[in-house]
Amino acid sequence: MKIIKRVSVLSILVIISFLFVGCDNKNEGLSEFRTYSNDYYTIQYPSNWLEPVDDRNLVIFSTEDNQISLKVTATRIYPYTENYIQEILKQIEKDINVEECSVGGNRGYKIKLEVNDEIITTYILQEKDIFLEMNFVCQANDYNNYQSLINQIKNTFEFNDFATLRELNHSPKVNGDRDAKWLADIEFISKQLPKNHKNLFFKVEEEEFLANVKSIKEKIPTLTDDEMIVEVSRLIASIGDSHTSFVFNSEESYPLKFYYFNDGIYLLDSVPEYSEYIGFKLKGINGKSVEAIIELFRPIIPHENESWFKRKFAKYIILTEFLNGLKITDSETVKFIFMDKNGNEESVEVKPSQWGLQNGSADKSEKMLYLKNSEKNYWYEFLEEEKLLYFQYNVCYNMKGKSFSDFNNELFDFIDNNSINKFVIDLRNNGGGSALILDPFFAELKKRKSLDHHEKLFVIVGRNTFSSAIQNTLKFENETNATFIGEPTGAKPNHYGEVQRLKLSNTNTETSYSTQYFEPLSEDIDSFVPDIIVEPNADDYFNNIDSVMVRILEIN
Repeated sequence: MKIIKRVSVLSILVIISFLFVGCDNKNEGLSEFRTYSNDYYTIQYPSNWLEPVDDRNLVIFSTEDNQISLKVTATRIYPYTENYIQEILKQIEKDINVEECSVGGNRGYKIKLEVNDEIITTYILQEKDIFLEMNFVCQANDYNNYQSLINQIKNTFEFNDFATLRELNHSPKVNGDRDAKWLADIEFISKQLPKNHKNLFFKVEEEEFLANVKSIKEKIPTLTDDEMIVEVSRLIASIGDSHTSFVFNSEESYPLKFYYFNDGIYLLDSVPEYSEYIGFKLKGINGKSVEAIIELFRPIIPHENESWFKRKFAKYIILTEFLNGLKITDSETVKFIFMDKNGNEESVEVKPSQWGLQNGSADKSEKMLYLKNSEKNYWYEFLEEEKLLYFQYNVCYNMKGKSFSDFNNELFDFIDNNSINKFVIDLRNNGGGSALILDPFFAELKKRKSLDHHEKLFVIVGRNTFSSAIQNTLKFENETNATFIGEPTGAKPNHYGEVQRLKLSNTNTETSYSTQYFEPLSEDIDSFVPDIIVEPNADDYFNNIDSVMVRILEIN
């Protein structure tokens, strides 16, 4: 079942403007009907029509010669709002004539449009967390012949008694001990993931997955909670989808911040107690080498390429649950082995904290451009001396107080009133959202051909470029002459996404899962590789040098 997040006027028009072949002047017989039913609704259609084409959330009804067609789309509303349909109507009433009507006894709304000599009659309605559309299409000059049939079909419609997404995605609470709770939630995962994921077994075989589930269930009495977290993480990671992962609230973490540079893993920040080791290279933990620890973590981190693994590994090695569950440590205090720039090693005892690293001691946000304004979804700055306009796009969502549309107008007003030698769009911190947010930017960029040159327009990507941000990256590649620079993206261009979550009520954990597959490329590559590769360099970072921007400035 597809999840619908937001519908705009444009998307409504797209939804209801599918092209169908027109109809002839024959009226359909109204006497014989067949019934179609699924989990969400029941509807009747003429017996001389073709068998419905059922593609999960979309069902297509039509005559053999496609003279009249009906598409019924049922989509889950997420996040749920009781008055979702009213929000949609506020967006479309100004542009389109909308009439309130009855659809099989349900309150609905009728939208009638003429597009390319066709009449598209759309009925929209909401029941619980389902938003439903019925789209009838025929030739405009034959609409009157089919009006009676359309009314009869839509009046046969009725919603079935279905469970909401919230009900379906929450595991039932059980009474019993800790073992019973883990067992209930793992059984819930094993049943719901195959149903809800777009294609759960695209990599791991179903038999192997279920065998792993069985093995984990059998080991529950012998494993600690931390070991259970590791084993369930291993199970989910075996699926091979970066958007499908096991999520838990870490009770404690070590107050350190690491980064995986091209020559190793370094300490970026810490609480003041350990600040003297900032800039040191991590060599091991509790006597285990970093190389050995990496191999322990690799099968429990969902990743589709090395860039994403590097990103997640640096975040996971400070979590007590993983270090305990992987038997890297068996006590609260952990010995991190650091090496300074002269090759001297030191073992440092670090205690976990319930609050982790909240207030670090090595803020570089004012020293390097790409680390500034991390709390903002989008912002820009002009480097006067270099005549370089820098636009950082961090999250694919509108920002409170300034919509992207307003920001975009401001950005291009600035461009029109200033001399720009280089225009840099930085996506390296963008983990996704809605790819459509950036559409106004592309529309304005196309109007300014002088900017669209490979030595003038630059797009920075990196390991954090993920999900919708990779879709924006590919749009830059397809529609501009931009030069791409940075490191390979954490996102796989062809990927599963549109994430939902299973709430595991008994263990207070979650499992995310993908509901859609995006295939923008004919070639299935692991990562988008930029034209110019500039991998993060520890020496440059600790000397406040942005290697990527230096390389851009060198290009004439």
